[in-house]
Order: sequence, then structure tokens, then C-alpha cells
Amino acid sequence: MRLTALQWAVVVLCFAVNALDGFDIQAIAFTAPSIRDAWTLSGRTLGVVFSAGLVGMAVGSILLGALSDRIGRRRTILLCVALFGTATLLTGAARNVPELIALRFLTGLGIGGVLPSLNTLVAEYSPERRRNLLVAVMHLGYPIGAMTGGLIAAQIIPEHGWRWVFYGGGLATLALWPLLAAALPESPQYLLGRSDARSRERGLTLLARIGQRADTGPEPGASGPDRGPGILARAGGMRTRTLALWSGFFLGYLALYFLMSWIPTLLVDAGLALDRSIYAGIALNVGGGIGMLALGHWSATRGLRPLIMGFFIAAALSMAVLGQLPLEIALLLPVTVVCGFFALGALIGLYSVAARIYPAAARASGVGWAIGAGRVGGILGPVIGGVLVELQWPTGWYFTLAAVPLLLATGAMAAIRARELAPGA
Repeated sequence: MRLTALQWAVVVLCFAVNALDGFDIQAIAFTAPSIRDAWTLSGRTLGVVFSAGLVGMAVGSILLGALSDRIGRRRTILLCVALFGTATLLTGAARNVPELIALRFLTGLGIGGVLPSLNTLVAEYSPERRRNLLVAVMHLGYPIGAMTGGLIAAQIIPEHGWRWVFYGGGLATLALWPLLAAALPESPQYLLGRSDARSRERGLTLLARIGQRADTGPEPGASGPDRGPGILARAGGMRTRTLALWSGFFLGYLALYFLMSWIPTLLVDAGLALDRSIYAGIALNVGGGIGMLALGHWSATRGLRPLIMGFFIAAALSMAVLGQLPLEIALLLPVTVVCGFFALGALIGLYSVAARIYPAAARASGVGWAIGAGRVGGILGPVIGGVLVELQWPTGWYFTLAAVPLLLATGAMAAIRARELAPGA
């Protein structure tokens, strides 16, 4: 089935928002060595700065993800884009560490809040057989935005300083807002779930435009939208699936955000030049983007569950290998690409899992709480990294340690058994 113009518009606009997410959240990793030197920060302090954005993302995923089921996906996206765009812009003017931490928290709050709505909106506008792939395409925006941020940072920082990285990211995000306000449609499933006839009529009209039929309704026994931990109240398999999904997100984010936040700084400390260290961070996202698309494509015929498990195992192995390589960019970059391919590919696969195992009435809340669990791991990763970096271990030890949560995430994925994850689902 061909995608309609409306479906393409949803995917492209959500992709653009996610690309700016990637630029804005990863900007701190690329500017960290310069900020550390300019303000004479310790590793512990820098770890707190990294984690401030991730704390905001956790809070935003949980609170604003649930808000999306109340006020709609579109309104939540517009609110969050305005928030993280403004906060990123103001980060460039931060005068001290407390201001930097506060602004990174607000940036994370907006980014964390927007992601469940982006994920849910793309999933609801996608044809069934292309859903995993289109969700992966939307998430591809994140590494592309992060890569763009790295390339820009490598050029801007030596000439103009670290602040202009944030000025550019904030202005670009705010420039996208009017286009979203004019062109982004509301979720038809959200509109059908409202009680007024006008909303239901709009929902049916949108479904007709994309050649879909209305959901038959919530799962048996569900009386309405689940809010947060209420998802755990479901009997049997739903409780097990939810806890396993949360564990997978937590462990995946723990490893990945440790690596994404600290890889430029670790490599600089090990003796690599700043611009080459930034390129290693870019390579991680290059591999991640390819991995997302590969997993989304292969899952149509091979199923999400075994693919994600295989990706997590391969990510752990490649991360351990990465830590043992000499500081030669010709060796580091290819292995970093492989590491990103499997690690980010597996993590983005979990978003497709979350979009599939929850009913429409609770989908954004379910996705939001799962991402929130992941953000908790993401918060701990950079903080733990800051403590460990001050121990001055050999660089390879950090990468080997980061591989352990990825292996544990494989076990969490093995516990999720659902027909929605079967090949062709």
C-alpha cells in the first residue's frame, strides 16, 4: 500500500522534530570538553550537567507522555517543541553551572515529553506492515540530528566558542514550530476516543484519508485510558511485558547514554585530538541510524523479539572490542559505527515494541512510562561515568563495563512474549 501525502507529512515532520531533539540533547556532549576547560569543572560536576537533561527527559516522558492521552498528540508536540527550543537557545547564554543544569533540565523536559507523542503519532498513521520501518525512520532523525550537531560543533567551537552551538540549535528548533502548527494533524485514534461527535467525525475523516479503519476498541477488560502504573494492574502477560520492557529500556539507556555522553571526553583524556573525538561520537550515530533502518526493515519478516535480542548481544561484544583498540581513528571509527548500529538499533526497536503491545487508549501513556524507565538508566549512566572517570582507569575498562547492561537487556527482551511482535505483525 502506498503512503498518502498525509502519512508522509506526519513521518517527515516527526522526523524533523526528532532530528532537532538529537541536535539539542547531544550538543552538551560535543561541547563538554570546551565547557570543562573554560569553567574548570570536575568529572563529577560534568556528569551532573550531562544527567540534568536526562532527568528532564525522564520527567517529561512520564508526565507529558501521559498528558498526550488527555490533550492530544499534536498539542503536546507543539508545547514540547516550544519548551526545548527556548531552553536550548538560552543555554548558550548560561553564566554558571546552576544555570546550565537548570536549562539542560528544561531542554530534557521538552524532549522527553515530545518523544512518546512522536512515536505514537507515527505508529498510528502507519500501515500495519510498514509500522516498524516508519517508526524506525522517524527515530533516524535523532542520530542524524546528533551527527549534524557534531559536525557543526567541530567547525564552530574552534572559531566562535561552545555557546554558538546552542544558539544555532535553539533557533532552528523554534523556526520549525510554525510549520508544525500549520501542517501537523492530530491522531485519529485520540479523536475517536473523545466523547464529542465533532471529534469522532474528524477522526473518521482522517482515517478515511489514509485508508484505515477505526480500532475496534480497547482490549477486553479495559475501561479507559491507563495512567502510569495502572498499566501494571493488568493481569498476567501485560504486567510481565511491561516490567520486562521497562527493564530493557533502563539497561539500554544506561549503557548508551554513558557512552554517548562520555566518548568524546574519554578519548580526549586518552590523548586523541578534540575534533577526532567528536568524529567518534558522530560515527556512533552514523551506525545507529543505519541500524535503526535495518532492524525496522528486517522485523517485517523476522520478528522484533529475536532481532532485538541479537542486536543487544552484538552491541555488547562490539563495545567491549572498541575499548581494546589503539587510539587510531582509522580503527576507532569503523568499530564505533558497528557499535552504534547494534546498540541504537536495538534500543529503537524497543520503541516499536512499546507502540505495539499497548491499546490505543493507553498507548502514549504506556510508551511514555517505558521511555521514562529508560531515562532513569540514562540519568545514571553519565553520573556513574563521572565518578568512574575520576578513578582514572584504563580507557578500555569503561567500554567493557558498559557492555554488561546490554547483555542483561537481552534477558529482559526474552521475557516479552506477545503475538504483536511475531514476524509480519
